[in-house]
Amino acid sequence: MVRSRSLLLVLVLAASVGVAGSARAVDAPAVAAISEGAVVATVGERKVTASAIKKALAGVPAFELQALGTSKIEVLRKYLDEAIVREELIAEAARQKGALADRAVRMAIDKALAGAIVRKELDALGGKGAIPAEEVKAYYDAHLAEYHTPERVRLWHIITANKADAEAALAKVKADPTREGWPKLVSEHSLDPNTKTSSGDLGFVTADGKTSEPKVVVPKEIAAAAFGLKDGEISQAPVQSSAGWHVLWRKGSVPALTRSLIDETPSIREVLYEQRREKAYKGLLERLRAARKVETDEELLPLVNVDVGPRPIPRQPKK
Repeated sequence: MVRSRSLLLVLVLAASVGVAGSARAVDAPAVAAISEGAVVATVGERKVTASAIKKALAGVPAFELQALGTSKIEVLRKYLDEAIVREELIAEAARQKGALADRAVRMAIDKALAGAIVRKELDALGGKGAIPAEEVKAYYDAHLAEYHTPERVRLWHIITANKADAEAALAKVKADPTREGWPKLVSEHSLDPNTKTSSGDLGFVTADGKTSEPKVVVPKEIAAAAFGLKDGEISQAPVQSSAGWHVLWRKGSVPALTRSLIDETPSIREVLYEQRREKAYKGLLERLRAARKVETDEELLPLVNVDVGPRPIPRQPKK
């Protein structure tokens, strides 16, 4: 039961919780006089303090609080009863019935404790906003190629050993300049084993011959010819390179793109923060391992009876 002093504390808390409405006015001196450590309610031997309620409420969305009542005191009373007292009653009953001896409960407690210390370690990082602008710029400068991409064209080709074969292939292309006819012509005429089964697709090509595949480079004369075409246009004549004679089809293009440091700062901070989190987590594990003796008996480990063989593929329900 909440006693008179506890009820006063609830009223004081009500003055500081952001929910519409107010049960009564509370003077500022009265607020300052009551410690956050004061006990608002007791459940058996468990004490519920003002600071505990404040911390619990900090994580509750405003719309959920508003669903509990129309005034601050109504919200606080209901939250205290339904979210805190009720949970403590059930938890106390579970402890009395020996729940702490249950393996699943112990594992859940250990997991919660592990999560608490990890959160504390990560909270010390200060969040994404704590990452200095200098560190963001250094990352941006080190990855300029990702933020400044040149114009690229999507290029398909048929390559032959001589001009006559290329002209014959080009004549067939002009007779059937369709997406369906092209793959057949590639299969019949092209000498490029890497693109013969992919419609002669060279991927996205830059003006200097680089492609979306790091190991694939297009001869510069072919890249120049491709940039001289319009999207969807087929070369009017075969183009010669050191590799042979090419029939080109410019399928499309992607314009040059420049993303500024200002534009990319939020995403870079996200990346750097995740790196900091990973580093902090690994550092925590290293310190814990150094502070505690950890031993594994590799000879006895195989005695653990567990099936690590291939798992059967679940059958998909019929549509």
